[in-house]
Amino acid sequence: MKKRNNNNSDITFNVDNITVIVHSPTIKTTDEENKKQIAKYLYKLVEMNNKAM
Repeated sequence: MKKRNNNNSDITFNVDNITVIVHSPTIKTTDEENKKQIAKYLYKLVEMNNKAM
């Protein structure tokens, strides 16, 4: 993972040909909530990838 230059709290990474930018949250959440959101997001990425094929 690499950080973006214009905002040090943003994280940018690539999943195949998709660039994902994670912005730092302004609302504090628990680790459990974060894990659920990341799981949902990754599931959507997999769905999008399967539809594109």
